Amino acid sequence: MLRLLPLLTVAHAARTVKWEVKTTGRAPAPASFDKWFSDSKNPVERCIVAANDAISEVNDLGGGNYEGRISGATFPLVKLQPVMEFSLTRSSPRSISISLDKQRMETTGPRWACRIVEAMAGIMDTTSTSVFTVEDGDLVCEASVTASFDVPRWVPVPLKRIQDGGQNAIQKQVEGDVGTMVSNLLKNDPSAPAPAEEEDA
Repeated sequence: MLRLLPLLTVAHAARTVKWEVKTTGRAPAPASFDKWFSDSKNPVERCIVAANDAISEVNDLGGGNYEGRISGATFPLVKLQPVMEFSLTRSSPRSISISLDKQRMETTGPRWACRIVEAMAGIMDTTSTSVFTVEDGDLVCEASVTASFDVPRWVPVPLKRIQDGGQNAIQKQVEGDVGTMVSNLLKNDPSAPAPAEEEDA
């Protein structure tokens, strides 16, 4: 979900592309994980943010808000550091939602080049909400992602091709990310073997 923020050069336009994806991932959750997840004293919310492989650093902002920093990338002349802010809400002992509230691009490099990259990164409007629930012995993640942006009329590519091609790519990416997040979150199960133990096995 977090790698779906492409850098596109766009001008004001009337044509809008909108992609929407809803998907569900699940995996068996042992009773020990259920107990860990439902205990509000455990850092479950922080672990949910960190469960996405794209996140390299998590900062607790307080009040159920967290900042996730994505592994940096290099654009010509500019080093990029995508930063996202999430809000997490525990609606019941076994259900926690995570929503993307803000996103920004931190850049280093020549100022003129940074301004271009920052402007390009701000053209896409993205919303993302996932709900993690432990039910019937499974950890379930229901994810909903919407992304939209304007396409200049001078772009010589049919809008339908952009719409359909992007929709298929995002659907595949979100489904993969949800499965990975469920798997990674389950690694916090107190009874799960430590990484070193898994390697020895």
